[in-house]
Amino acid sequence: MKLIARIVGIALGLSAAVWLAPVEPSSAEARGCYSLWAESQEMGSRYRHLVVVENDCDYWLQCTVWTDVDPQPPVMVSVAPTATEKREINGGSPYPDPKAFGTCRKK
Repeated sequence: MKLIARIVGIALGLSAAVWLAPVEPSSAEARGCYSLWAESQEMGSRYRHLVVVENDCDYWLQCTVWTDVDPQPPVMVSVAPTATEKREINGGSPYPDPKAFGTCRKK
């Protein structure tokens, strides 16, 4: 019985060590060093929607972005450190004022 208790104790200790191990910055950690917004360009009676990602992180970001007008499919964009990238989300929308959404994580 003591042997089983000892084995269980070792297993719990190892699982705690794995649980507490450092991890790469997640989207929550990266959130403080990037910003994103939507832009709209008038094209006659339609609007071109862009999402802009500005990376102030010191590492590459992999982002998934979309707008409230076009939530699916989301668009992937990689952004270099201290760079800004734009991605077209919709090329002919009747809506002039999209709102941007997205998440970024360390690449």
